[in-house]
Amino acid sequence: MEKSYLKKRFLALLIDYIIIWVYLILLFLTFSVIYILFFDEIPEFNEISAHLMAFFTTVLPVTLAFSYMESRHPYATPGKKKTGLAVGNKTPLLPSSLLRNAFKFLPWHIGHTGVIRAMYQDYSVSWFMVGNAGFVLAGVYVLMVLFRNDHRHLPDMIAGAEVVAGRVGS
Repeated sequence: MEKSYLKKRFLALLIDYIIIWVYLILLFLTFSVIYILFFDEIPEFNEISAHLMAFFTTVLPVTLAFSYMESRHPYATPGKKKTGLAVGNKTPLLPSSLLRNAFKFLPWHIGHTGVIRAMYQDYSVSWFMVGNAGFVLAGVYVLMVLFRNDHRHLPDMIAGAEVVAGRVGS
């Protein structure tokens, strides 16, 4: 069961990330059309507007969407539904899902922060390290799922949640 569970967990992750990539591609195409129709060129952004744009068009909508999906029966994202997994929560569903997903997507936001800061300030070692801290944190999450007996990663632990086989609350 353990290898089967891990395969399902990582397949669910892959499916969900494909959905996120489709969203990002559609977002890119939408902004490209807007820039072509309404501007002569891509507008200049300052560092703050780049941070805000990255957060409000990518990290926040994805975090909210995944939180909403995980807080409704059967408590699963499309990847989890497809693989027969669900999120079991010990605390109220929406607050727990928001907390879980805020931490789950934190590495992505850290990566944005490091890259944007490096683009507008400098490509110093410190901002390179901040940008890569997101990769390190994501790696820690993966290692926790692989090597903890309960297969919970940090976002699961913080939110009092667990990804389980089967439908929760069915």
